Amino acid sequence: MAIGDIIIGIDIGTSKVCCCLGQINKFNQVEILNSSSVVCNGFKKGKIVSTDAVARAIRFAVTDIETVQDFTIKSAYVNIVGKHVSIFKTKYSVKLEDKYEGVTQKNIDEIIQNVGNIEIPEGQQIIDIVPSKFITDTKVTDDPIGIFTDILEAELDVIIADKQVVKTIGLAMQKAGLMIDGIVINGFALKDIVLTEEEKEKGVLLLDIGAGNIDISIFKNNGIIYTDSIPVGGDTITNDISVGLDISYQEADKLKKQYGLASTAYIDHDYNITLATYNGEEKTKSVKCSELVEIMEARVEEMFTLVKSVIDSNDLQNIIQSCVISGQGMNAINKCEKTAEKILHTTVRFGSSKTANLIKPECVTAYGIVKYISNIKHSRNIGSKIQVDEDPTFLETAFQSIKDFVGSAISKFRK
Repeated sequence: MAIGDIIIGIDIGTSKVCCCLGQINKFNQVEILNSSSVVCNGFKKGKIVSTDAVARAIRFAVTDIETVQDFTIKSAYVNIVGKHVSIFKTKYSVKLEDKYEGVTQKNIDEIIQNVGNIEIPEGQQIIDIVPSKFITDTKVTDDPIGIFTDILEAELDVIIADKQVVKTIGLAMQKAGLMIDGIVINGFALKDIVLTEEEKEKGVLLLDIGAGNIDISIFKNNGIIYTDSIPVGGDTITNDISVGLDISYQEADKLKKQYGLASTAYIDHDYNITLATYNGEEKTKSVKCSELVEIMEARVEEMFTLVKSVIDSNDLQNIIQSCVISGQGMNAINKCEKTAEKILHTTVRFGSSKTANLIKPECVTAYGIVKYISNIKHSRNIGSKIQVDEDPTFLETAFQSIKDFVGSAISKFRK
């Protein structure tokens, strides 16, 4: 990392696109300068269904940040959900020409380059190679630079992804006028801001629950063991309420946020709730609070049962010592961690994100992308590309006026 490096992270989520801008300060730490969130409906059930819709949301989110900066964003790091990703572990070693020169960045680059040439399944491509630890003649470490050794061995996580999905992400970014600096899996984006070092070492299940997707990541010994995703989330619960009570989606969402509860067992007083948008023949209708909670309870139990099924089918249950829930999808459902504990048979807590104050809750994953990239030890170039704005020409001024007009016209799509 170099002082002044700009890092831009873009989170393409089920219901929104978020962008976060960070810069490396004089203390060699990332300082968050801005973040933006824009509603998006181009992502369904874990994949992009409309590159045009996603591209528009990306462009609007990026433009929101550009308007308060003195540069134009040209590239960014972007996320990918676990459903399209596989991980396998490998080892590789190199012999140093002179052990007393010490390990250099060139030696690490040689290892990563050679691992990048390995054969992978057809239809897949490598999106990341992450050294988990290095083994020298004298010690095991995550940073071997300068250590005297004859042999440098590395244990690495090779992240591969569906080539067609990567191509679709690239197309959406291209339509938004951006290049891709790199692709980061959700688990890596979140692990350092919601998990403790002890959790990552002992074995932890990280559930990032969004509007329409649960991203599953499992970590142990500070490395990632497994990643996947299932196409259910907070919007699924809202839709169940809407259908079950025959009311509008908007009212269902309001009721979920106002009365959200994971089980009828926690109801103290079963009062009546008057429905405002009931679609039946009656002009007004009331339901018991327990009727509303029963709908939420059934879906919450099903969601964690699906997670348990993924864990059991991959024989991962013995690895998991605890579970952490992040994301906005379950925030409105009180006591849902108790349901998770009952079904997953482990302790469960909500992850409190260690973020800068100006980061909006919905932008945590975008922030996590920036944070993850800034923490990469063994890379010479991590910055995103920008173009410093100069005095605008007549055509540039005219273009900016058009962009401002379009921006105001689509403001209703922004959060």
